[in-house]
Amino acid sequence: MTRNVSVREAVEDDAADLLALRHVLLGETEYMLWGPGEFDGSVQDERQQIRQLNACPNARCLVATDDNALVGFLHAMGSPVVRLRHATTLALGVRRSHWGHGAGSALLAEALAWSRSAGLVRVELTVHTTNVRAVALYLRHGFEIEGTRRKSLQIGDRYVDEYLMCRTNDF
Repeated sequence: MTRNVSVREAVEDDAADLLALRHVLLGETEYMLWGPGEFDGSVQDERQQIRQLNACPNARCLVATDDNALVGFLHAMGSPVVRLRHATTLALGVRRSHWGHGAGSALLAEALAWSRSAGLVRVELTVHTTNVRAVALYLRHGFEIEGTRRKSLQIGDRYVDEYLMCRTNDF
């Protein structure tokens, strides 16, 4: 099935839908940081996060929509620390119904274009080593595996390794 996905910068009015999307994602996959029922942010918290991310020169909040419904998000989180201002760290989530339909790729492409225009040199992320689809997506977009964070997450009674992946923008 073909999807009509578009990507845009999130606005504060997206807060309630973004929060709802986050809760859906937490129930659909173990690949997110929080598990089902663990994330207790409010609409006001989401509004504040959108505002803060979009106001920072090395951060951004993007959303993917399909027929005006949110189906994915990407947070690029930068640090105000002088020695880290050249970099941003990505967090990406896409509804299972849109896996393999270009939403993640569109979000990533937009984030990478933004990172270059913002003059950022380093874009990094972590991903479960078992999330083969996501690892392949990141590799297609020029990311490289820098290392493995062994037992970096505990999901239930098991530990999960993550890859640290990075892409650099050479100017």
